[in-house]
Formats: sequence, structure tokens, C-alpha cells
Amino acid sequence: MVDLTALATHLLDGSIEVVDLTSPLHAGTPLLALPPEYGQTAPFELEEISRYDDRGPAWYWNNFRTGEHTGTHFDAPNHWISGRDLDDVSQVPAQRLVGPAVVIDKTAEVAADPDYLLDVADLREWESEHGALPDRGWLIYRTGWAARGDDPAD
Repeated sequence: MVDLTALATHLLDGSIEVVDLTSPLHAGTPLLALPPEYGQTAPFELEEISRYDDRGPAWYWNNFRTGEHTGTHFDAPNHWISGRDLDDVSQVPAQRLVGPAVVIDKTAEVAADPDYLLDVADLREWESEHGALPDRGWLIYRTGWAARGDDPAD
């Protein structure tokens, strides 16, 4: 069981580092383009409903439309066919959304080869230097591609 009071204390005292990995969404946010014969995700669209004006004098809010795989997102365990019998996003227990994390940084390799693929040898190399990946942890793969987030052509 997660001790939320202890977690909150550690977050507030800075002994747990929280890293925001999100990127702002906008109409130019790059999208995964599949071959034409498959369905395509919708680009991000933002429609202002009101902004402290006659449409809503005391509030600002928007409608938005986008595909579920736009920008920073969470793939449900049942996203791929290999997990088709697993949880969708609404079924993933909250405890599985928080955990220890490690970062494998391959920005130099990706800068030299944009098609660089992380493989088992990379994981073994990381483990030989840092120890085993944490049980029920998160593996974060840093590629440097966030720098391309405003230019779909990149």
C-alpha cells in the first residue's frame, strides 16, 4: 500500500525528484503518421469557449480535440496486440502510475543516428554500471527528440 502522507512529505522536502516530461500541445505538434491505408490520428485543435468575456465572464475554458497518441501520452497496456487482453487506461490501478524510474540517455547516439534503436545490449550496459533495473519501475529513454517538438518535418 502506498503511504500518501510519506510520499507528499518527500515531494515537499525535495527528497524525491519530480521531472516534468510533458510538452505543450499545439496545432503543429508532430504526429505519428501511419501508411495511408491505416487510420490517422487527428492533429491537436484548441477552440476557446470563453475567456472572462460575454461568453463566460468569470472563467476561461476550451474545447480540444486530438488523437490519443498526440504529444506526451500514456500507452495503455492493451494498446498493442500483445496486450489486447490487458488493461485499458481506465483500468490501470493508480499505484502502477508511480514508481522508481531510471533514465537511459542516448542523446549522443541519436544525434549521430536519428534511427538509433535502444536494444538489450544498451540495457545490459546500463545495468553493469548502475545495477539492476528496479522492480515495477519505469524505464525512461532519453533521445533528445523533444528539441524537434515544434517542427513536424524534423
